[in-house]
Amino acid sequence: MFSSRVVDFGRLRSFLTFFKIGRVVVPQNLFCHLKCVRTLTLRSCGLDEIPAEIGRLLHLRHLNLSGNPFITLPEAICDLYYLETLNIIFCDKLSCLPERIEGLVHLRHLFNENTDDLRQIPQGLGKLTSLCTLGGFIARSNSDDLAILKDLNQLERLVIEIEGEVDFGSAKLGKKINMREMFLFFSDGTHFIETPSCIESMEPPPNLEQLALVGYPGAKLPSWLVAKSHASNLTKLVFASPHNISSLLALRKLSSLEELKLMEVEELECLGKEFFGVTKALHENSRDALDTLSNSESSSSAEAVAFPNLRKLHFEDCNNWTNWEDLSEDDEEVAVSIMPRLEELKIQYCHELETLPHRIFRKISSLKILDIRHCNKLRDRYSDKTGDDWKKISHIPQVHIF
Repeated sequence: MFSSRVVDFGRLRSFLTFFKIGRVVVPQNLFCHLKCVRTLTLRSCGLDEIPAEIGRLLHLRHLNLSGNPFITLPEAICDLYYLETLNIIFCDKLSCLPERIEGLVHLRHLFNENTDDLRQIPQGLGKLTSLCTLGGFIARSNSDDLAILKDLNQLERLVIEIEGEVDFGSAKLGKKINMREMFLFFSDGTHFIETPSCIESMEPPPNLEQLALVGYPGAKLPSWLVAKSHASNLTKLVFASPHNISSLLALRKLSSLEELKLMEVEELECLGKEFFGVTKALHENSRDALDTLSNSESSSSAEAVAFPNLRKLHFEDCNNWTNWEDLSEDDEEVAVSIMPRLEELKIQYCHELETLPHRIFRKISSLKILDIRHCNKLRDRYSDKTGDDWKKISHIPQVHIF
């Protein structure tokens, strides 16, 4: 319980509570005393209900209600005219947002990730044109859900859960020049032989820097992902749990990419050397390849070198990955630059992978950190830090094997 006799709540600018165990009963008169509060945090307090009196906090800028079990938010919350941040992350029983949400005209950040029961997004959300962060949005098949986003041109970070074929054209993503991060989650049970038409036809935000594709259902990656005109600013890609991907070779065309994370790629059984740009064409004309690859900063090099700017490569939970193809002796004679800027390689929970590509590692002179965790066969092979296999990777400055 809270008591205004202990603290002069009327002068408080911030009020924060954090409870992981137990419950907090918030008295209705509490909000009558917090007349000047700008920041209110009631996180993980076991709140079954948010009192309507919260709408009296007219000076409130930042409201954190995350981790509570309430089912609805009071409509009165929409009276918070100056509210800039609303955090309802992990409110997993919340079923809907207030219908009058357009009243939050100054809202900039709506953090609503991990709200699994939140299935209805009110149309009024489309009027919040100051919104920069939208942490959870559902796009359903045969609906106009995405049209809600068309005027939200200040968005910088957007998370969309996609259920079936949807019309991305109505979202006007290509006009969102401020968008830097986009996360696309595809629902289970949807498979496509080629690229899903809704994704292929999508015009992506022009200045996108970070992209996550989770549960991607197509056999091929969308053409815009690897097109220079659209992917020129993309520096980080997370590709997780694809359903039907047939090849990862197109990823090497991402010349601006600095960080690549591949997670739960069940289709990955053998990672071929082509992934690193070692192809027959290089064997046929190694002299020309040397001329082309000698300057990794040139535009022609960006075409020829696979992942010319990649600094971090991360594999995780690739359970069927057993073979990482190494270079042959003939390959070593070919003038080829392999990931010339790679500094960090992480491999986690890839239990079936048996050995590392030693010749490829020797070609990556920039590699500083090799981090191997929970990979049983690799740990058995290298963790004792003795023998011929260890010597083949011991030149790497930092090797961590757990």
